[in-house]
Amino acid sequence: MGESLQRFWAQRGDAIILNALQIALIVALLLVARWLGARVIGVITRALTRKVEASERRQAQIRTVSALLNSVLGYVLLFVGLLSILGALGVNLAPVLATAGVTGLAISLGAQQIVRDVLNGFFILVEDQFAVGDEVTIDGVRGVVETMGMRITRIRDSEGRLITLANSSISRVTNHSRGGALLSLEVSLAAEYGLDAARAWLTRTCAAFVHPALQTPIEVRGPLTLETARYTFQLRAHAAAGQLETLGDALREHLLTHAHADGVPLA
Repeated sequence: MGESLQRFWAQRGDAIILNALQIALIVALLLVARWLGARVIGVITRALTRKVEASERRQAQIRTVSALLNSVLGYVLLFVGLLSILGALGVNLAPVLATAGVTGLAISLGAQQIVRDVLNGFFILVEDQFAVGDEVTIDGVRGVVETMGMRITRIRDSEGRLITLANSSISRVTNHSRGGALLSLEVSLAAEYGLDAARAWLTRTCAAFVHPALQTPIEVRGPLTLETARYTFQLRAHAAAGQLETLGDALREHLLTHAHADGVPLA
């Protein structure tokens, strides 16, 4: 028995040691690659979180993407490591790669749509195109974003319908909740009131108007026309995003109330 082991070691000892060293080197390289990959993903995740100034929900989504990337990296390195170790042991990899290629092709053909959904969802998230609670129009569908996932986005429209969109189908997004809107309103006063008096009354009445959606003082322009019966002025101001109609209605009501109270003849 002892002589058999000695003969086996004399014949195979060097090859076993070489294979062991190769496997150890492969494992070490994989561990280094895993560590470096995790560090890079972590740095990118922290940078995106600071850049986007994300809400807690958005930060959670970014962390989800980070975990997904770490998981994918782990599986890729595991697959590469197994193939490298089998190659170091002298295993013929051609049949293995052929089987993996056929299987991978079948899976990829069946999962193309899912992959496109996930990739587009990732870019929507990173580019901060919209967030939960934003009022958006996506490819002609307008509503409030209720949920955002890596594969689908759900929007609640004005009639209460919940619309589910695959992220890969999202090609054009209009976000009504970002930035501001310009309010432009024309008001006509009877010419009998007098041009200077009409301008002064509008300026004074607009200065007294207060509304949470009003972002700038109301500018009185005009008169735009000098008709015999009336003077027409233009009122301009910046409104909060998504509040243009509400602000316009409130300003009209404010002007009507003060016109009746002050006896100013609107035309």
